[in-house]
Amino acid sequence: MKNKIAVVILIIVVIAGAAAISFYFSRQNKQPSGPVENTALPNQTGTNNQINSEQSQNKLVADDFEINLPAGWQKTTPPVGTSAMAVKADEQLNDPAAQKINFRSYFAVSYDTTQGKSLSEYIQTIKNQLQQTIPGIVFAQEHDTTINDKTARAFEADFNQKGVNFKILMVAVKGSGDDVWVISFNTLQSTWAEYQKTFSDIVGSFKLKLKN
Repeated sequence: MKNKIAVVILIIVVIAGAAAISFYFSRQNKQPSGPVENTALPNQTGTNNQINSEQSQNKLVADDFEINLPAGWQKTTPPVGTSAMAVKADEQLNDPAAQKINFRSYFAVSYDTTQGKSLSEYIQTIKNQLQQTIPGIVFAQEHDTTINDKTARAFEADFNQKGVNFKILMVAVKGSGDDVWVISFNTLQSTWAEYQKTFSDIVGSFKLKLKN
């Protein structure tokens, strides 16, 4: 389990703060994304209302789950060890430090196992590793919730990297047995209010597929 949690932490630390992120996103934006239903983007030709209507039906579909992909969000190749990832492709940020690393708000989905731990204990393990990796990180709003009849636990956190103030939301959704799916969101503290409902809607759309 430690290796999987390390992947979750790496997604946050590397994508939020590494200078190489500008190369990562520019490379992804130049390449076609993987198959996503109704992939029209807002800057394509056509009626805006029609495009937005189509985008509202987008889903990021994987072997074991599906999750909504709101208008303006684009599937991208996830880091190794991560099941899926999407970025706010058309995002325009005013923060100079965020612009310098070409940061885009994103969410990622990762699979792990609890190895017999409760969700509360599992989340605490993630938080402990985040504290070790990101000095000064501040946690808030930890609570239990339910996602499409699945038990889940969520928390928020604030931290600073490369001069950028970030805000993250992480939600661990319990699957069958020891299976757990971690949905992580990262944006700027200054844009959190703008994306808070979008993140909530994305989490609420997460559905695990029935295994035969």
